[in-house]
Amino acid sequence: MNLEEAVQGAVNFERKGVSFYMELASQTENRLGRRLFYTLAKEEVEHILIIDDIRRKLDKGEALGQDPLMKTTIEEQMKEYFSAFKVEQLQEKKMSNLDGYEMAMDIENKGFEMYDKFFREAEDEKTRDFFKKMKEEEKRHFDALQNVYYYLTDRDHWFSETESKVWNWMV
Repeated sequence: MNLEEAVQGAVNFERKGVSFYMELASQTENRLGRRLFYTLAKEEVEHILIIDDIRRKLDKGEALGQDPLMKTTIEEQMKEYFSAFKVEQLQEKKMSNLDGYEMAMDIENKGFEMYDKFFREAEDEKTRDFFKKMKEEEKRHFDALQNVYYYLTDRDHWFSETESKVWNWMV
């Protein structure tokens, strides 16, 4: 697979992610879950813009630079939202679309695997660096989904692991 095919595959994957997360958000009653899905959709759009910038730079033979993919992490965005509510408000409704979370985690895993494949097949260091960053983004998305999923569905288990888990500020 050449770089252009990999970049096109990445754009297509992220584009599908936008639609998927927007649909999940519209089906989610719980505020915290809905916000997570909208935030993930927004990040997928940002990924498309970043991929497009990288494609343009590569076409022109420009250096990719060392800019981070995202200005703020998904955790920072969710922490800000979480802190604006009382915990009870975020737990007010049980989720009706648990399958959506499970599908989303599966999709993020597939994204990670896709970017890992592109990373391993990359022909130069800059391209490998880019796909390494994209793998890290997919991992962060998976962690976010998993964390909120367990927070909402298995709170006792979630609380027992908060010290070693991501997002332990949700206590």
